Amino acid sequence: MQSITTITTFVPVVDDTEIQRQLRKLGEREEDLAHHARAGYTLAHTATITGPDFTTFVDTLTRDNETSN
Repeated sequence: MQSITTITTFVPVVDDTEIQRQLRKLGEREEDLAHHARAGYTLAHTATITGPDFTTFVDTLTRDNETSN
């Protein structure tokens, strides 16, 4: 059996004066992905949705669950 989960991250679209805010959100996404990787998940797909205020990343992760017979 396979487990599927998603992580959604909203990264603000900013000008040069607020780039640190944007980098913090990207860092949070990286930490979330690393946490799931340590739990056995593999990144299967990333979709990006751009908007005027935010870019939304939707990461789909999968993990094979061990089954006992």
